[in-house]
Amino acid sequence: RFLGILLLLFFLLLLGASGGLYMYLSSDDEAPRIAAPSAIRMTDSGPIIGFQGKHGAHTWLGVPYAEAPSGDLRWLAPRPAVPWVDRREVLQYGSQCIQLPAISGSDRGRGIVGSEDCLQLNIWAPTFGPTTVPKGEDQLPVMLWIHGGGNSIGSGGSDLMDVYDGSLMATEHNVIVVSVNYRLGVMGWFAHDSFMAAATSTEDASGNFGTLDLVATLQWIHSNIATFGGNAHNVTIFGESAGGTNVLSLVASPWTQGLFHQAIVQSGDLDIVPMNKAQEIGEDSRGESILSSKELVARWLVAQGRAPTKAAAIKMQNEMPDGELALWLRSLSAEDLYSIFDGQFAGMIEMPMVLGDGFVLQDMTTAEIFSNANNFVPVPMIIGSNRDETALFMGFSPDYVEFSGNYPTRIKDPAGYRRDVGYASDLWRVRGVDRIAERISELYPNQIFAYRFDADDWRDYGVIDLKELLGAAHALEIPFVFGYFPAPSKLIFPDSTFDDVELLSNSMMSYWAEFATNGKPGRGRFGEEPLWEPWRQAETGHLNILDTDLDGGIRMYQKALFEGEIRAEFIADKTYASVEEKCKAYRNIFWADSFSQTEYESLGCL
Repeated sequence: RFLGILLLLFFLLLLGASGGLYMYLSSDDEAPRIAAPSAIRMTDSGPIIGFQGKHGAHTWLGVPYAEAPSGDLRWLAPRPAVPWVDRREVLQYGSQCIQLPAISGSDRGRGIVGSEDCLQLNIWAPTFGPTTVPKGEDQLPVMLWIHGGGNSIGSGGSDLMDVYDGSLMATEHNVIVVSVNYRLGVMGWFAHDSFMAAATSTEDASGNFGTLDLVATLQWIHSNIATFGGNAHNVTIFGESAGGTNVLSLVASPWTQGLFHQAIVQSGDLDIVPMNKAQEIGEDSRGESILSSKELVARWLVAQGRAPTKAAAIKMQNEMPDGELALWLRSLSAEDLYSIFDGQFAGMIEMPMVLGDGFVLQDMTTAEIFSNANNFVPVPMIIGSNRDETALFMGFSPDYVEFSGNYPTRIKDPAGYRRDVGYASDLWRVRGVDRIAERISELYPNQIFAYRFDADDWRDYGVIDLKELLGAAHALEIPFVFGYFPAPSKLIFPDSTFDDVELLSNSMMSYWAEFATNGKPGRGRFGEEPLWEPWRQAETGHLNILDTDLDGGIRMYQKALFEGEIRAEFIADKTYASVEEKCKAYRNIFWADSFSQTEYESLGCL
């Protein structure tokens, strides 16, 4: 039984940290992937042939939407895919983009996984022959899924890790589902003077290459999705965690007008990094070096033996001609580039991403963007979070949990753990839901639909109670959205609750599909769900609670959250046993730009 718990927790670690990048250890049967004549389609780049996969869905995997961004194309905006003439079989997922491995025995020198040749997408559609593909008014809504993973790990799917299978959503709800790979980490967001000076276009000088990959994906959909039966004029973008951040970045980009028409943000937030912070050497509020482009170049110069010290490396890069430095950086292998990073949670790296370059994204705060109708694309949005978001991370922290090896076995102080998870998760919701919903709703009433995911009907293994450890943690809603529960995920649920879990999943898929079809979740695709009202409806509530019938069911809830109130409640909280305990809690709850050194010191913290 303990081995089962270890496998389960490994699954949970990958699920949450990678925004759904869960191991496909499933025993689910899948027919061999055999090219199907009924799945022949013509794209702008050339003819492709897919297969008939799960639930009978037509499936096309690893379809190139842009040229490999390697060699001279590294750190440039995506170029169109190189055309082909012969029919191309697209039966396997493409490579994930370059990243650190999620699990490794050491932090430094642990290698990389993936390839720079990774700009591919995957498509699931109901089964139509080439001559019966819907046309005109019969074309189907399109849903583009953007994976999470801190913008530094994860993928839209791979053959080793069956990630986001869109077949059930496509066949049961009559939509086209697309997932995509985009450049990650230092390959995806990197703005350095040596490249910007030599750029021949503003997009090449942007530094937002991962964001531009997603724009290119939307452009590909606009040009090609009709051949799969999709409606290019009814596209919904949806994503979780960093994928939700990227959804918001597309909403905030002037480059995406007309390319999508609805947006769903699951546990995301938008924090655009100013270009000076993305480029210049400096420290964050905790005194740690920001991994800006010049900081990274200095570290590469030292690591490659070009400079003896960081100070010498800073001087060297300032004196090197832009063309020479850019050429040298492009000559480094991906392994060399990633050798300087210490992998954090599941291989994620902390560096400036989603940059305010003034072209792809404006250098503005979230409040500034969503308080002015000229600063974003005003489409209907579903936006939400999970009740216990941070339990996924705090549940693997020695501050709160005892471990046997690398696996949690006991919560040290259950009441204190619930308290701190509550503060941190409420703060997550404020940043990712309430403050955005409030501002957009003032400009466009009845266009924002908010939710909180509360399902927590997990197993108690005795050694560890998953309901207590995880609750409704970060990323645990993803299987509900896709209706796909591979074998490891079924270890979470007692047999007695799984029917209710599937019912909630059916409801969530129905809401998501109805929203993608008509711009409102309403009563779901089949008109059988509780009515989901827009944000700030005084009679019914602010947001929709998504929960199983075992624990209250789906219902509207009326309580907005504000960061100032959360901070005040924490400051006044007398349940902490010592100043040291409260200081530790502050560091865990108020991180990144929520951390205030002045406030921290006012608590007596050093």
